[in-house]
Amino acid sequence: MKRSRTNGAAGRYLVAALAILLAAGWLHEVRTEPNAPTFSRAALEQIGDYVRNEVTTGKIPGAVLLIQQHGKPVYLQSFGVRDPATGQPMTPDTIFQIYSMSKAVTSVAAMMLVDDGKLALDDPVSKYIRAFADAKVGVDLSDEAGQYPLKLEPLKRPITIRDLLRHTSGITYGFFGETAVQKLYANPQLYAGDFDNAEFADRIATLPLADQPATRWNYSHSTDVLGRVVEVASGQTLFQFEKPKIVRSSRHVRDRILCRR
Repeated sequence: MKRSRTNGAAGRYLVAALAILLAAGWLHEVRTEPNAPTFSRAALEQIGDYVRNEVTTGKIPGAVLLIQQHGKPVYLQSFGVRDPATGQPMTPDTIFQIYSMSKAVTSVAAMMLVDDGKLALDDPVSKYIRAFADAKVGVDLSDEAGQYPLKLEPLKRPITIRDLLRHTSGITYGFFGETAVQKLYANPQLYAGDFDNAEFADRIATLPLADQPATRWNYSHSTDVLGRVVEVASGQTLFQFEKPKIVRSSRHVRDRILCRR
């Protein structure tokens, strides 16, 4: 099945807009018996109209919106097309490129290992990826010539699994920001060649951190490193671990939804 070409930024915009609508009370409750759907049908249709407008105005090619309550869908609707080039309509079984939502999947995998006792939130990352035992924090030091050499400082405490999950590891990205550390993460050599999760985590470990662990939230490669931790803790590749435990479960939920339509 062809992947939807829905733009990633547009998708994040849509999710943010939906969150605003929810916060604004568009989905106010209707008092009924316990465990019965409590969403206003009129409010749900307003959200549907909003998504249709996003499609009509060309902000996104299409979308699938599902809202569940008490384990049952109260709203499921497809909008627009899955591929603007072919005009193929969007359907509930459309496969999306989920981009950063893979972070959520990997985080779920890590928490499964925590539940199984194979991983602890306060474990140091270096327990699973030894290269992080030598991690340092990069501090920009300006001089009279306008140069910003990096001073490397030792960690005040190790990076933990909890830090990877909440993006407080000190690891960063290279596609935003202009600090000396962020420029190192933008080096094309970081992504050169055909590498696996183990090699990529080791490459990240050679770079200085942007902050001391647990001092600042920073959207980052933390989840990439967490994926490697999952591999080490489980003894499987990330795909091997996630497929039977997460992917098949997700398909089961999707199939249940489709059967109820």
